[in-house]
Amino acid sequence: MVNRVEFLIKSLLLILVIVSPILPTLSSKYVSVEEPLVSSNYVVVIEVKGTIDYGIAELVKEGIAQAEALNGVLVIVLDTPGGYLDAAEEIVALIRQSRVPVIGFVYPKGAWSAGTLILLATHVAAMAPGTIIGSMQPVMYNPATGEYQPVNFSKIIEPVRKLAETLAKLRGRNVTAATKFVTENLNLEASEALKYNVIEFIANNVNDLISKINGYLVKIDTGSSIKLVLDNPEIIYYGGSIRARVIHFLSDPIINGILATLGIMIILFSILSGHFVVTPIGIALLILSLVGTGFSANTASLALIIIGAIALSVELFVTPGFGVLGFTGILMIAIGMALMPLYTPGWVVSGEYQKMLFWTAIFFAVVMGVFTGFVVYKAIQAKRKPPTLRPDMVGKIGRAVDDIKSGGEGFVIVDGEYWRAKSTEDIKAGDKILVIGKEGPLLLIKKHSLEKK
Repeated sequence: MVNRVEFLIKSLLLILVIVSPILPTLSSKYVSVEEPLVSSNYVVVIEVKGTIDYGIAELVKEGIAQAEALNGVLVIVLDTPGGYLDAAEEIVALIRQSRVPVIGFVYPKGAWSAGTLILLATHVAAMAPGTIIGSMQPVMYNPATGEYQPVNFSKIIEPVRKLAETLAKLRGRNVTAATKFVTENLNLEASEALKYNVIEFIANNVNDLISKINGYLVKIDTGSSIKLVLDNPEIIYYGGSIRARVIHFLSDPIINGILATLGIMIILFSILSGHFVVTPIGIALLILSLVGTGFSANTASLALIIIGAIALSVELFVTPGFGVLGFTGILMIAIGMALMPLYTPGWVVSGEYQKMLFWTAIFFAVVMGVFTGFVVYKAIQAKRKPPTLRPDMVGKIGRAVDDIKSGGEGFVIVDGEYWRAKSTEDIKAGDKILVIGKEGPLLLIKKHSLEKK
């Protein structure tokens, strides 16, 4: 029995010695080798045309959210002369944070300046034949004259150059070309960009691009490798929400300047003239102009809705009729709702905005509750307080407002105040009267002696 146990133990030890060198290899096969994820058969396409501004940044953000919801691919079609540097940098950050592949496609003319920077940030870069990219040197725009002036300050140029180099290195592209885009305003046509390893594909249109990138392996910034499986995919052209379109409209330098100027002038006019009913209009125009300069659209949306609600409440419950305040309030609420961050494709407000809206509502509810309680308390206190007649009213001279018969009642004016009075003799409207005492809340009066004939 003992011999059998020893034989069994020795056999197990022998098997363990033989197999042990193989175990690390088998283990590493499943731990170190990462199988690529496979993208679904959806392609979301957004078109970036004209100036790249904060509205375009919002469009890209929504496009990425749409693609992530479908677990698909986002294609950004670029046809732009450039735009705001900070808006382009925001788009670059959005692409790097994306959980789905983002493909940049220059079509049909070209993507210069900020457009080239965005193309360098995309996971896959492509161009149509005859299109051009480059000229990334920052410039300053003067909205008064419409002129562009190159910026030569190293404090501005160097960060842009470094960002371009970093993106090129990250995507495995030509770092030298990325540098020359900024320092020498290098321009490359599609075939040259492909030759010098600035882009990965040349395609005639979106459909041709999709067929060429089918099966391509993309590594996104999260570290995941995604294989593009795009066999007859469903292509969704997304044009952006109302919010993105409004921000894009407000970002126009001319529109932005007009709104800011009108807002300041209206506020100054209302203060100097005393016509405060037009103040909300000036405030609304100023807020909209701030949105066009990159101010948080979420905060602006909330401010417009709150100010609009206050203006509308004042119009309905304080001032008679329906005029400037009411119309302004409705318009501000409508624009504020248009600027709300709605997730696509449904009408769902983002969690961050919901949280901000909740705490803002709590704050205003507490403030308005305290204010309303104070007003009600004062009103009750004033109502319970018995009417008093100042001792010095006796002997005062006033004027009758109504015809008052002997023993009858009517209104008189004493020291500029209206009082209800009871007369001891007939008095006509306009006669001078003398206060001789009181009876409850009523003044006791008689005709002033000078009025007697």
